[in-house]
Amino acid sequence: MNKTNIDLIIENYLQNPFRSFGLSLLITLLASVLLVAGLLSLSLSKGLNRLSSRLGADVIVIPQGTEINDQSILLLGDSKYTYLPQGSLEFIRGLTDVEIITPQYYLTTLSASCCDQKVSIIGFDPTSDFVIQPWIREVLTDKLPRGAIVVGSEIHVEEKGTVKFFGREYPVAATLEPIGNRLDQAVFVDIATLESIREAAQAKGIVFLKNDKSLNGEIAAYSSILIKLKEGADIERLSREIHTRFDGVQIRSRKDLFSGLQKSANFLQIVVWAIAAIFLIVAAAAIVISFSLSTRERGREYALLRIIGFTRKRLQNLVLGEALLVSAVGTYIGLLFASVAFFTFKIWIGEHIGIPFIVPTAAEITGVYAVVILLLHSVGPAAVYGVANKVSQIDAYAALREVEIYTRPIRDAVKNLTQSIMLNFSHGPATFR
Repeated sequence: MNKTNIDLIIENYLQNPFRSFGLSLLITLLASVLLVAGLLSLSLSKGLNRLSSRLGADVIVIPQGTEINDQSILLLGDSKYTYLPQGSLEFIRGLTDVEIITPQYYLTTLSASCCDQKVSIIGFDPTSDFVIQPWIREVLTDKLPRGAIVVGSEIHVEEKGTVKFFGREYPVAATLEPIGNRLDQAVFVDIATLESIREAAQAKGIVFLKNDKSLNGEIAAYSSILIKLKEGADIERLSREIHTRFDGVQIRSRKDLFSGLQKSANFLQIVVWAIAAIFLIVAAAAIVISFSLSTRERGREYALLRIIGFTRKRLQNLVLGEALLVSAVGTYIGLLFASVAFFTFKIWIGEHIGIPFIVPTAAEITGVYAVVILLLHSVGPAAVYGVANKVSQIDAYAALREVEIYTRPIRDAVKNLTQSIMLNFSHGPATFR
């Protein structure tokens, strides 16, 4: 496409600003919805996949009343500090269907040097844990040093490599990969370090739970118990046995937890993509109607262009080029607005949708942008291809005759009005009424 064609395309776009910018606005909205839909779907998929890889437990036992959502997969503690009944760990360990069992302990600090919000501290037993330590080994090949901690991806570590809790500083051994929920704002410690943090809190006058030690000095107040079942185990039988012995407990299976998250993620994706599809249909229809009306109005112009030497192919390219310009303007404006909105509020989105949410990598984001740009650059030309083909087949002289017939009554009326005015002027100003 040469320079002359580009000039004509831009001129035609600017000559009809209301139509052109209106169509570009539709493409802007479509581009915004498509980009957000693509990034959101990819973020949800990554979050669920990452979360699934982190959960090694088949069953989780938690206190009655604990909120069940995406955070319940590894269960962050809350300010209520609810714990399982005494003796529950020993009882469950002896059940027939249980292969491996490990407790977890939770504390929550309402303020810390690392964060602007409360930080959940998850304690695990290194001698029996099969959930957290495999995650830690992805970033820390050596054994976790005594007194050291591992932090989530959103925990800010001080320059000297420590985080302070209740006036005490703890060295950070590693930072975990993001998982897409509040676990990214959690701190993971072994039992000994957890006890140190608990003692520091008591020194500040904060008591999480009184009388929470057993006779041998180990922490006996469990926030949750994670169970890996034997092959062929009966979850319903396990649940009956636990409920028969203890009140105030909930038992949730991995399947139950993930099915709920998957349904929520699927529903959200369906809604977003349905909105995008509606915008796509509306935008394509608006472009077709607008260009169809425009080509009828500009029939004389196209006919003259054919007479002065424009080929059919060049005429077709003019129409397709104008549609491409409409799409391009709307696409890049839409991508700009959607990018600012998505990346500004990504943290808020992750916290409020209740589904694991991990922002894609730079390469994945680039891929989403490329797909959206290619798709939307083709929307305009594809929608008006039939119109452009019709314009290219125009018979110049027939079109001029059609315009002549269509405009003749108007020209005759203007001619008669002009003659009437001139006749009145010829009689002098006094006789002109």
